[in-house]
Amino acid sequence: MNKKILALAVAATMAAPMATHADVKVSGIVQAEVISLEVADGNEKLYAGMANGGKQFDDMDRQTLTNDHLGTILNEGPNHFKFDLDEKLGGGLSAEARYIGAFNASGNGGQALVGDEAWVGLRTPNFHVRYGTLTGVYKSSHTLVDPWAFTSLQARGTGGGMSGEYFNIPVVFKANGEAVLDENGNPKIGGILVNQSISQKGLTNDGLVSGALELGINFGGFSASIQGIVDDTSNMDGAGLLELRYTAPQFTMWLSGAYQDLDDVTTDLENIGTDFLNDTIRDDDEQEAEEDNLGLGNWKIGGQFRLGPMLTLGLQYEDAEIGALDTYVINKRTGETLRNQDGGAYILGSLEFNRNNISIAGWVSGYLSDLEDKIAITDSEGNELGEDALSWAVGLKYLFSKRTMVYAGYRQTDSDNDFRDENVATMGIRHVF
Repeated sequence: MNKKILALAVAATMAAPMATHADVKVSGIVQAEVISLEVADGNEKLYAGMANGGKQFDDMDRQTLTNDHLGTILNEGPNHFKFDLDEKLGGGLSAEARYIGAFNASGNGGQALVGDEAWVGLRTPNFHVRYGTLTGVYKSSHTLVDPWAFTSLQARGTGGGMSGEYFNIPVVFKANGEAVLDENGNPKIGGILVNQSISQKGLTNDGLVSGALELGINFGGFSASIQGIVDDTSNMDGAGLLELRYTAPQFTMWLSGAYQDLDDVTTDLENIGTDFLNDTIRDDDEQEAEEDNLGLGNWKIGGQFRLGPMLTLGLQYEDAEIGALDTYVINKRTGETLRNQDGGAYILGSLEFNRNNISIAGWVSGYLSDLEDKIAITDSEGNELGEDALSWAVGLKYLFSKRTMVYAGYRQTDSDNDFRDENVATMGIRHVF
């Protein structure tokens, strides 16, 4: 007992100066859900490996899942504890810092408080500077247009929703779209970028940017933020992000962009051929090699419009070369497997109706491929497969309070390239504190 009292006294002594000079706010989210998942034939092992930390099933025609390595089934998890520090320095200047520890609500052993955001900075009423591991400003607006963000109904990384990490991992595919498996039956990792899902994390609507310096301004309803990777040893060296946003009482609009110079990224030629790196994907000799054109970029424009007290409309157009669907393709001229540099466009619309404690929300999105006739994905019989996709989700939320809700819904993806098809039914509970 004396040891416990002594420990508490020491902790109180250390915390007292901090409480005296700075405000520390603790907040967080705890959420858990269960889904019924069906994916296309040929994609089961890849999907199982991503959704369940490597555990695979012989038959994934329909599976009930509750757990993956990040806390939700299909994308990065929402669960976290957040610590925000704010200290007034005088003259309108404040010091600020944030640390977020993420955790898994449904299989928490050994995965508690995984590092998430961690940064320090200074700000005035109209300007801020931050350094550390930050939420990418390209990602920051996705919650405004997607009423199901951070659930398995979300649009990020799904077949026709938004650019994301799920379709940006360096997995080797066969000509018919099936993942190539190694000797252990696991998806074979390859492609043009080593750790691509890490090196470009945060440049889509997913993830964080590390070793980043952020500068931002805020005047009235207008804000602008720019982020650059300043660590020369980072896999994301040469990357930059920008967001412009305007907020009014009845609407919010944004324009965002993300770019990475691939000259600064480690490459792996084992499974990919050199045509992409030299930008020599061409018909005969009509296009000369452009060795200096080794950059990929995303941009999007969108808005959230509040149509009265009960109805919210979201619209967004995104042009993506990073995290796009048609990542690996076949060069018809040479037969080589290549990474498509053209990407495609996502068009997303969402609607949410709120009345009392009930909310009905849904979104629909289409993916339009930029593949040209010279490049195509074909099935095992040599027939060309289209790359366009349509995805939609709809569901119901019931709010017990401002902090606690339950939800249920359904999401489906239908693509011209059938191996991306999937459908998800989910139900879950979420508590915010």
